[in-house]
Amino acid sequence: MPASMESLFTATLILLSPLFLAIPLSIAWRWWSGIEPEHEHYREKVRRVLDSGIPLRRYRSELDAEARRVYLDPERQARIESDLLHPLKLQHFLLLPGLIAWPLLGLFAAIIAIPLMPMMRVLEWILIDKRNLARIAHIIQKATRWEVIGIPRLDDGAKNPDYVLNSIHRMPITVFLGLFAYLIVSYLPLSPRDIILLTAFCYIILVAFISIIRAAIANSLVFADPTKRRLIPMENFVEDLLGPWVGVGLVFLLSRQLFYGSQLRTDGIFSDPIIFALSVLLVLYTATIIGVAIELSFFRSRGDNVKFTFQKQMIEDFSPTLYLFTRHLGSLRISPLMSLEEWIDRDESFDYDEIIDSK
Repeated sequence: MPASMESLFTATLILLSPLFLAIPLSIAWRWWSGIEPEHEHYREKVRRVLDSGIPLRRYRSELDAEARRVYLDPERQARIESDLLHPLKLQHFLLLPGLIAWPLLGLFAAIIAIPLMPMMRVLEWILIDKRNLARIAHIIQKATRWEVIGIPRLDDGAKNPDYVLNSIHRMPITVFLGLFAYLIVSYLPLSPRDIILLTAFCYIILVAFISIIRAAIANSLVFADPTKRRLIPMENFVEDLLGPWVGVGLVFLLSRQLFYGSQLRTDGIFSDPIIFALSVLLVLYTATIIGVAIELSFFRSRGDNVKFTFQKQMIEDFSPTLYLFTRHLGSLRISPLMSLEEWIDRDESFDYDEIIDSK
């Protein structure tokens, strides 16, 4: 086998190594969340509630009674519900080895995370305090002619919400943005040192911008598209907008750099596919540690404040109505409940039995 082909084959194995680790981790997670008959029984009960469109709070006492009947402890209940509400997929398990390597990569991550935190506060001031994110929502609403409404989140009333699992569920886009920035910048005719510096700068801007937006829209606000008969939660709107571009872009950039790196760059670091593959893993796992730092330092401390502030701005601008979107025996129903402002004033709760019985 020619040396170049050997290098290409080795580089491919290096890039696939996270996948080889992710598959057994995903199987272990499935076992840990519950695969016994009683676990599947409870999983199906929760799935039926979610399929009905009614938040878990409405059936909390019934679900707890069912869990006691099949001898499920609260921790197992919480894991099963988290697995249904915020499922962990293969891309999540690709990142877990980075948590193991944090003692080695923590210094690199800290160098980027330290300036990232003040940058996030600056962008929070620009997007939230100055209402620029609300203006962006206005532009989207006018361009699409969608309505802004509210629908209670299904995870309202979840059993002992696991914030660690919720954080892991959010992390792939945060992490892959770092890798995406690195692959874009690596095409520029710069020295390796300058590429690293520019990648760090671009990543700080991108991840701060996206994190502020994702924290702000993690609420009950929904775009309603009457023309196409669909409801689009704002949270899903951003995820669906970013996910395909980042995913397809990474596959394209990785494969192009791997196969044509020696033609695109003449310096040793980026022309050698093995060194390039190792650098990709280094960036991936460093970005994973940064993602953890963002979850701990921003989403835990400022996330709720950003969410509530943006929600109030949308109430002031659109005066949205809160609806209950339910399904029963194949029949779909969207029922107006109250103004979103009134629901917020009630601490985002109401008597589900009274509301459902009156509909």
